[in-house]
Amino acid sequence: MYSNFENLSEEKQKNILDACILEFAEKGYEQASTNTIVKEAGISKGILFHYFKNKRGLYLYVVDYCFRTLVEAYNQYPLQETKDIFQRLSEVSVIKLKLTHENPEMSKIIVEALVNSQADIGSEIENKYRKLSNEYMSAFFQEIDYSKFRRGVNPSKAIEIMMLFLKALGDKYVMNYQGKEQELLQNYDQLMEEYNEYMEILKYGMYSSLRDET
Repeated sequence: MYSNFENLSEEKQKNILDACILEFAEKGYEQASTNTIVKEAGISKGILFHYFKNKRGLYLYVVDYCFRTLVEAYNQYPLQETKDIFQRLSEVSVIKLKLTHENPEMSKIIVEALVNSQADIGSEIENKYRKLSNEYMSAFFQEIDYSKFRRGVNPSKAIEIMMLFLKALGDKYVMNYQGKEQELLQNYDQLMEEYNEYMEILKYGMYSSLRDET
């Protein structure tokens, strides 16, 4: 669908994408101006829509590009050799905050896309997000020691509870810091303290204090 754009040199692609990312990050989908984008990119609007057909197609491409760029960056942080799922969760949360700090415009676009997009666009973006999440979550659960869960706790149900909680916590932060992403980074220590407190509560309810209870 976007072969004309992707046949451009990497330099030309980057020049256009950089202009798009800055505009969408600053103004969101609704208020972003394709006139500003083409001016910053040094191309005509006809050329831009030759590559992407319309603003909607351009925005979806940019969001997908941001998703994949951040996933690739995430994969550059190898997970530590821990078999404790709570330690793994904490590690992943730290990596995500680092990526937000290193890629503020892309992170802002993704947050805005997931929270504020029109219904039809939002559902398509949500599907992209879910697909990419599934791609890297498989590695997340490799070599986890499920024997740490106390007797009577179904590990798969416990993990489902963790994932639901993390999604809800993430939604809370997205709403609280919408348009204030820099404040989120400034409150890093406070957020991690709150996060670790929640994790200790979940761990207390799920883990056995003795590994070999009789």
